Amino acid sequence: MSSTSSPGTFLGHPRGLFVLFFTEMWERFNYYGMRAALPLYMLNSLRYSQESSSRVYKWFTALCYLTPILGGFVADRFLGNRWAIIIGAAIMAAGQFCMTVEDQRFFFVALGLLVAGNGLFKPNMATQVGRLYPPNDARRDSAYTIFYMGVNLGAMIGPIVCGWLRQKYGFGYAFGAAGAGMLLALIIYQLLGRWVQEPPSAPPEIVRPPSRAPGPAARKPYMTEEEANLAPSLLPRLTRSAPTLIVVVAVAAALACTGLHVAGLINIDEAIAFGLGTVIASLLGAIVMRHVQGAARDRVLTIYLLGLFVVFFWAAFEQAGNAMNIFADKTTDLYLTEKPPEPSVFPAVEGQERVSGTGSWWSRWFNPMPTEWFQSINAAAIILFAPLIAWLWVFLPRIGISLSIPAKMGIGVFLQGMAFALMIWAIRYENQPSSAELAALPRGVTVDGTGRVVFDDPPNPSDPNFDEKLRRHVDPTHAEVVNGGRIRFDAAAKRLDMTGVLADTDRDRLLRPTAPPEYVLKLRELVLASRRAEPDQSVKAAVQLEPVPPQFDLRYAGLPESAVRFDATTRTLSASVALADRDYKGLLVAGAEPEFRAALNRLFVTSASFKVSWQWLFWFYIVCTLGELCLSPVGLSMVSKLAPKAWGTMMMGTWYILISFGNYVAGLLGESYGTLHPATYFAYITGALTVMSLMCFLAVRKIRSLMHGVM
Repeated sequence: MSSTSSPGTFLGHPRGLFVLFFTEMWERFNYYGMRAALPLYMLNSLRYSQESSSRVYKWFTALCYLTPILGGFVADRFLGNRWAIIIGAAIMAAGQFCMTVEDQRFFFVALGLLVAGNGLFKPNMATQVGRLYPPNDARRDSAYTIFYMGVNLGAMIGPIVCGWLRQKYGFGYAFGAAGAGMLLALIIYQLLGRWVQEPPSAPPEIVRPPSRAPGPAARKPYMTEEEANLAPSLLPRLTRSAPTLIVVVAVAAALACTGLHVAGLINIDEAIAFGLGTVIASLLGAIVMRHVQGAARDRVLTIYLLGLFVVFFWAAFEQAGNAMNIFADKTTDLYLTEKPPEPSVFPAVEGQERVSGTGSWWSRWFNPMPTEWFQSINAAAIILFAPLIAWLWVFLPRIGISLSIPAKMGIGVFLQGMAFALMIWAIRYENQPSSAELAALPRGVTVDGTGRVVFDDPPNPSDPNFDEKLRRHVDPTHAEVVNGGRIRFDAAAKRLDMTGVLADTDRDRLLRPTAPPEYVLKLRELVLASRRAEPDQSVKAAVQLEPVPPQFDLRYAGLPESAVRFDATTRTLSASVALADRDYKGLLVAGAEPEFRAALNRLFVTSASFKVSWQWLFWFYIVCTLGELCLSPVGLSMVSKLAPKAWGTMMMGTWYILISFGNYVAGLLGESYGTLHPATYFAYITGALTVMSLMCFLAVRKIRSLMHGVM
């Protein structure tokens, strides 16, 4: 195989590279198209609370980075790269098509299939790119650049296509398109996979360009791996005891997480994630450190030191698919070319519809802009700015500015913090007051000591402690808030006051607890009866409402008439389908207290005018991307340079564990998004990232010395 055009090559590269390019492009189309819609699906279709959707999202994204470690092991030991990719792609396609069935019973099965398929697919694609070339082939770096462009091309197109389909036709079509993309990736790989071949054992003769005169960075002493094992450590006492000390830290972390859970301070999933993640990452480091000595241990320690900053970075960056996705959907004006129509909380009841524009073709097809489109900005910006950033890292040393790896990563963390600082400014325009007359708060909601409206969610119909929880939510003792706690009740003025934009999902959560307890009991009876029908029998379930909730109107539930009916003459509520949890939640809104419902409707309509311009999020994602380009590629390069060759794969796996941990923390932060004032939420993230970036800058010299010449 030569570097010029010949049979088996295209544009100087093996044809297999372009097979992998398009396979990966369509897989990323699938993943990012689905990921952009996932929080919106949980919030708007399954009617999850924002906290619950973030809880699912954190586990999904964390496992998507964790399972490739296991998938790489399975491929190396049992399946091989090719079969791991084929099986992984088929499993992911099955998962996406399960998502098209908008039913919670299929939902978690679908997520499980997507995580498992991703674990097999993801690590083996990148591995196959490297195996297309001999070890000393100068084309390898450009091959990964081409491959990386395919990744981002798919990540850019996926949210655009899936988002448009979701807005026009529903979530099922969006997930179906993502599944079709995954099938296309599988077909391309199956039909053209014969071109993905390892080169002959004899390496080709490579003509390399003459080397340039060394810049300032090249004059620094560099130790080979053998020399690093013989050279003394800069932290001799620490590195001598490091393997044992790391094991002690792992055991202490596991015990601490267990104790915190027993004490009720953290949930079981948090205890598992923090405890198990720390133990695995620590033990991997201990194993590697036992096989290296001296300065080589310093280098392994450096990976963990910089990994701390990576966790903070990804915890903030992954808000893009979670909290910032919800911000885009609920708080951002998505009309690009015209003023949005007056909104209505309940279009079917109020006789209003939020329709697309009727002017230009753009208005008819793309107003309002799909929320998912914001997820494409990051990938598009990477395609645009990656060559510029790569050139910058080469240019700066020529003018005497040598930025080390920790310095670049510090810049990345700082830029991520500045992106959230931009959102603090945006909230100033959103945080406007509105109010609605209300004589008194209905049963099911109350105020806390600071005047905030608080509530407790009604119990799930299948909960064995339903009766006890029903009594508790009628007289709330567990103070939950929405809209950052910015909804207050002034009893003296008989007024409901609020600042900011009220989301329709937050309005629903506030209304559900106000449904009369006797109505809630009847709903539970109806839901459970509808689920007891045999699979081959039609569903026929009915209850008689005594009494009927005041101003009961089934249209508020947002359910089709073919599914649920109400006969006002006989006061009979009947169901012809098995009612899911989301249907139950919609029916609670239909029986909610009418005056409170009207007051929240007025707040919703008034506050819609406070939505912020889409341009804030556009620049937010641009700054985030610049931060990512300073940190993510540099971090992967750093691990490959610092890790001992015999343990490079394990150290790369450890790096992905740290990224997985950052994704988990991102979801954990997202759970508090709806309970904090948004300016406070963004300020916490900005402050944490600013402090971490300063710590990184202050530690640059020490970390650089621990790298022993690696640049």
